[in-house]
This record gives sequence, C-alpha cells and structure tokens, in this order.
Amino acid sequence: MKYIFISMLFITCIIFASVYAGEDCSRKIGKAKAALLEAIDTLQRTNRLLGETGSAIPSNKVAFHARLTPDVTLGSAQTVIFDHVITNIGKAYNLHTGHFTAPFNGIYVFACTFLQTGGTTVNLQMVNNSSEISRGHAASGAGVAGSMNAVIYMKKGDVVKVRHYPGYGSQTINGNWSYFTGYLL
Repeated sequence: MKYIFISMLFITCIIFASVYAGEDCSRKIGKAKAALLEAIDTLQRTNRLLGETGSAIPSNKVAFHARLTPDVTLGSAQTVIFDHVITNIGKAYNLHTGHFTAPFNGIYVFACTFLQTGGTTVNLQMVNNSSEISRGHAASGAGVAGSMNAVIYMKKGDVVKVRHYPGYGSQTINGNWSYFTGYLL
C-alpha cells in the first residue's frame, strides 16, 4: 500500500511540475507529500485497529440465522425452509432445502422459534440426519409460539433440519415470526 502512495506522489510531482513549471512547485509538493504521509499514517492506524477488532472471520467459524417469510401449511414430515437468510457464516445453511450441513466435526447449538397461525396447533421436530434431537409445540389460540433447542456433536456432512412432526395433519406455521439458528461452539 505504501508503494501505491509513493507512486501517487511521484505522479503528483510530475503534474505539478508540468502545470507550474517550477514556480513554487517544491513548496506545493512538500504540502502534498505531508498530506499523503498523514493519510498513510491514518490508514495504518485504522488497519491496526481492524486487525484487533474487525478482522476477517476465520474460516473455521460457522453460524447461521434464517427466517421463514411466507406462512406455510405443512404436511406430515415436511421440511420447513427458512428462506430469508440473515447470517450464514461458513455457508453451511441452504436456503433452498432448509438443511444445515456441518462443514466440520464439532459441537453445534441449534434453536428454532415459531408461531402458529390460523388458531391451530403446530408440532415441529428438529432432526439430525434421520434422528430426532428436539421437539416443539405451539398450542392453538391467538399468536401462540413454540420453540426447540439442541446441543449435539456432529460429524462433517451431517445434516440438521426442522420439519413438521410426522403423522400430524396439515398445520400452518406463521411466516416472519419463525426463525432457525445454529452455530459451531
């Protein structure tokens, strides 16, 4: 980056020299050089601060948070596809399938909150591959919510999803009030 500024300074000198033909050029170049050095110093300080607090996310970090936007009437064992991705660090959540696929072996934390609509109950299940890891229920009534949580060890390639509980008839989950979240500890 420093070399870019030195190159810019050199170009500035050439421009000043051609425009002012030596008249007061060295003084103006000195001011331009001082301004560039101050800008370099500011950029270096900012870079140091970012290195301490806002550096790029390491490649082994995994976290997602997604919201369901439409109301969805679910059939038996139908996967809930949380289609509005808010956070997807590590790109392990697929908004087209509703599946979270573990990119690494490790301990993962998952949570799902949901709202029923239409006055009927909603029964959901969180599964890892094909095994249940959590259940959630929202009773009938106006604006009743349900939730589920799980902390599990996953191997790379394992899948977690939220689905309608098998064997139940149609139930509707409310969009814009239902979320699915997960992260690697």
